[in-house]
Amino acid sequence: MIIQPSEYLKNCLKIRLDKDISVVIDNKASVVTYEKGYHPIQMGDEVSSFYFIIYGIVRGYYIDDQGKEATKCFSFENGFFGSECFRTNSCSSFYVECIEECKCIKLPYTVIRKIISMDKQVEQYVQNLYLEELGKLESRAKYLLLLSADERYISFCKEYPNLQRRIPLKFIASFIGIKAGSMSRIRKKLKNQI
Repeated sequence: MIIQPSEYLKNCLKIRLDKDISVVIDNKASVVTYEKGYHPIQMGDEVSSFYFIIYGIVRGYYIDDQGKEATKCFSFENGFFGSECFRTNSCSSFYVECIEECKCIKLPYTVIRKIISMDKQVEQYVQNLYLEELGKLESRAKYLLLLSADERYISFCKEYPNLQRRIPLKFIASFIGIKAGSMSRIRKKLKNQI
């Protein structure tokens, strides 16, 4: 099946795009597929595109000086990644890995800037996406600081109800700030509560 990026975005995002904007998107956007384990973004990369996920899951993560990974975020169907460099105008500060095979619409930043300048509704939508991401970061900071390990796992399962079976436990553990061994124990203990 051939995917028209503008049609897909209109339907999934429930946003109106006039014909001129649809033409710009369809002429410049591309549909890409990445294998499980592929890193579409490496730390230090000069990223020049947003990626809107049609299917699959990615995780963003850091690697510390000792080589230990710390999961920053997850993104999945109808979500996006690649926004950091658009916002900061600098290189990526973290890695993005495909946890599953991923099909994405790749939207160059130049296209985003152009359609934002063409339509105030699109500009408002992009601003709302950033505000939503900021809210998620604030919520995550709060639960990392205030909740017990059990409560953090429960919160993760409520916020991402369909992901706990699709994401390896070690990545969930890293995301909620606990050791992988503790994650198995917590999951077993809370099995009937979630």
